[in-house]
Amino acid sequence: MSSFLHGCRYFILPLVITVMALTILQVTEANWQIWDEIIGQLPYWLLSIAAAMALQFNRSRLAFLALLLLVFYVGKQSSAQLFTTLDNYTDELFIGGAIVISWFALIKDRGIISSHGMVRTLGIIVGLGLGFIWLAVLDRFQAEIIAKSPVNVTYRTLTLLPIICCFILVFFRAIWRANLVNTSILTTLGIWLFYYFQPDTLPLAVLLSSLAMIYLFTILIDSYFLAYRDELTGLASRRALYNLVLSLGRKYSVAMLDIDHFKKFNDTYGHDVGDQVLRLVAAKMARVSGGGKVFRYGGEEFTIVFPRKNTQAILDDLEDVRESIEDYRIVLREDKRQKKNNTQARAKRSKSRSAGTKTVSVTISIGVAERLRGESFDQALKRADQALYRAKKKGRNQICL
Repeated sequence: MSSFLHGCRYFILPLVITVMALTILQVTEANWQIWDEIIGQLPYWLLSIAAAMALQFNRSRLAFLALLLLVFYVGKQSSAQLFTTLDNYTDELFIGGAIVISWFALIKDRGIISSHGMVRTLGIIVGLGLGFIWLAVLDRFQAEIIAKSPVNVTYRTLTLLPIICCFILVFFRAIWRANLVNTSILTTLGIWLFYYFQPDTLPLAVLLSSLAMIYLFTILIDSYFLAYRDELTGLASRRALYNLVLSLGRKYSVAMLDIDHFKKFNDTYGHDVGDQVLRLVAAKMARVSGGGKVFRYGGEEFTIVFPRKNTQAILDDLEDVRESIEDYRIVLREDKRQKKNNTQARAKRSKSRSAGTKTVSVTISIGVAERLRGESFDQALKRADQALYRAKKKGRNQICL
């Protein structure tokens, strides 16, 4: 998948959907106001469910955020003296909240019931405390800061400075590490700030319920990709292959593909280079034409299924894949982790650099089988594997039926 498509899937598209959904909610507000009482209860249930599911699927950052938002909502709905007192510190809480949300964008998911959970709890306390400290410092040194500032600033601008910095940080983090969790955290910060600046545009219950739904969708979609996608290559996994089998008709062809001499290549150049080769080969296979669906079967083996196609119709498509991999040159650079023991080694490296970098190439062998009448998928796959074995015996880098 290209970086552009990856960004669209995990960054742009979720944000566009969120903005459209909130816009529709605002436009149709008159239609759902009769459900105010029910909507007011939704955050309690949805945020609790989101937190529980996030914990179950090891998305601790979303679990923490869901729980914090739940506490915030409880405080807003409660008439207890503790929470009503906090209403006097709205600016401090929103600045501290923005800092906490930004901090969750920078850390990794870790278990809550562990030392990591304690560190994250401490981070929440520190983040909220920084909101109070920032405004206390401004109140104390406001005149000096404005007088010594090289540009014309106001107290309001200085108040918003941490929020602006937080949004820029989380925004670029979500672009740089485009995934659904980071996009959800960016959305959380966006809705948090939206409620701060426009508290009367949409009810808090609607905003928090929307966030809880975003968390739930993020967890479910992430879990789906974890179960059905190979992490190294990004291709669909063997589990996804057998899921596809359930929807296949009676006519299809299946191809088994294997990287030639991959074990020897791994032993010669190392597993890091081997992983690079697997990713490159997978990227070439993913471009197969003819309606083929590509899966990583295991190790250096891949499977391509062509629904409603016979073997003669797919040979040219497979040949294109084989040739594209054979023609691709992989650049091997010197391992920078190698210890620099003496001047002779340095001189050798310098000479090597001047001579240019080394390139290698890999080839693949392919076995193809068409499903026969009364045959199961496993039987067709076994015949494709036998054809692959024949391609290996005949000299590799070829297709056998």
